[in-house]
Amino acid sequence: MDEKLRTALSAPFPEDAVKRRRGSFGKDIHYVDGQAVVARLNDCFAAEWSFCIEEHNELVTGEVLVRGKLTALGVTKEAFGKSTPAISRETGEVMSMADAYKAAATDALKKCATLLGVAAYLYSDDYSDQPTEQPQRLGPRPATPQRASAKQVSAIWAIGRKLGLDANSIRQRCLGDHGAFPEQLDKQTASAFIQVLGSEVDAQQGAA
Repeated sequence: MDEKLRTALSAPFPEDAVKRRRGSFGKDIHYVDGQAVVARLNDCFAAEWSFCIEEHNELVTGEVLVRGKLTALGVTKEAFGKSTPAISRETGEVMSMADAYKAAATDALKKCATLLGVAAYLYSDDYSDQPTEQPQRLGPRPATPQRASAKQVSAIWAIGRKLGLDANSIRQRCLGDHGAFPEQLDKQTASAFIQVLGSEVDAQQGAA
């Protein structure tokens, strides 16, 4: 696995994708949900990755435990995930073991992905110990680059196909030129990439 791919896997998530919950000892735990992790894996591996549950158990504590295996580009990571079934307040009975296993599988997937670098920075002590209230800034807040629009991303795919590139080649070209995949570009970088690809299409058509 090359360094550019490692960098893309471990890239920070947008602030609005990072969630927070109260953990032990009053600390805030930061995390991203399963959908964000799946999207990152799809971006980095062009959907050429797999995840499966190797084993599952119900513990005496009432929790369910699963062992998941994530494989991508010949690299395999395994991790355990767990979840506690929801209990009905009226009857005291378990509401859905299926939902509990689904949540445990998602937990295992996220932990496997963390071993590849996905969102690993969120689980460091330095990040978790950050205050929930941000210190007062001196001067205006710097502008945050806007993410490339769906129209821009679609244009990158369309122009890339005109150049005879498949999906993986487009992603690798974008990663090599800009250090990110098409869906991760900001508007300005996406616009510049579209112009470069468009000029290459023009050059091909002119040479034909």
